[in-house]
Amino acid sequence: MEKQDDLTLLKPRSYRRVLSAGFRLYTSHFRRFFKASWQMALLYALTCGALGTLTAIKIPELAMALQQQLVALQGVLLETLREYMFTLLGILALAVLSIATLSLASAPILSKLKEHKETGTITTPPHWLTASPHLMGRSLKGIFLTVLVMLIPIAIFAAFMVLAEMMSQGVIMRHLVTAIVTMSVWIIFCLLFYLPLYHVLMKYVMEAPCGYWRTLSRHYATGLRHWGMLFLVFFISGMFVLFVTMVVTLPSQILNFANQQAYSGLLMGDALGMPSYIVPLTFATTTLCSYIQFYVSQVMLAHNYYVYGSIEAREEEKMNNEKMNIES
Repeated sequence: MEKQDDLTLLKPRSYRRVLSAGFRLYTSHFRRFFKASWQMALLYALTCGALGTLTAIKIPELAMALQQQLVALQGVLLETLREYMFTLLGILALAVLSIATLSLASAPILSKLKEHKETGTITTPPHWLTASPHLMGRSLKGIFLTVLVMLIPIAIFAAFMVLAEMMSQGVIMRHLVTAIVTMSVWIIFCLLFYLPLYHVLMKYVMEAPCGYWRTLSRHYATGLRHWGMLFLVFFISGMFVLFVTMVVTLPSQILNFANQQAYSGLLMGDALGMPSYIVPLTFATTTLCSYIQFYVSQVMLAHNYYVYGSIEAREEEKMNNEKMNIES
């Protein structure tokens, strides 16, 4: 009973207890999470396999074209982007599809977390093909809108850089260090203010139907007040997920590196030097690694679930204290 109480959602917790509770909930109910989500996770892995294979084959050619432009001090990126438009559009389409399938694959796990929030338990799905269409749609919408919000400041900066290049060809190369430093500072600044969006996303998915933009306007400030906890939890959880991901995806990383080296040599006039089955092998390996990586990454979802619960409990305590002070 004490162990079950420790996993209660709406309970003020320190970041250490959030990490501990999220990890214990995820590992103790992993079989149920897997049974609820395996088919959508497979779709996500297949998409990642296609994306990884395409980038491994095409990125060397794109990188060499960019390098040639940089050496020649021509218009940086613009000519190359036009020349490789269809390749870049294919990569972009697969990247968007990967985000979509990630959202759909996470939805059954979110459904189980929502069940835990409402009942305190997580039941075994009745069959192997189960998902909540409503929650899948809400998860898809919430994640895409969150990504859109995150991309807005980066898109503004990128548009500024492209405009500067169009106005003065080669200006980026002449001030390359300044451009890189400015871009790095801007990205770090944006990342710091992205953290409350995770609380907004979880609140949007977990609670009664409400528009995403209304949820964002009402609860972004709440996440901002608990920025310290969000930062500590996501930094530690992210480091853990990153380390394990690097281990489980090592075979695909090795194959991608081998592909890039081989195709780079091919562009220089060397023989390809790779077996004929390297492309399907790369696809199969990347797909398998992505499938495992998906379930590793869902640890962060469990941690976000308990961050959300802790913030909600603290905010409720704050409101109760304010009411008591007013009444007294």
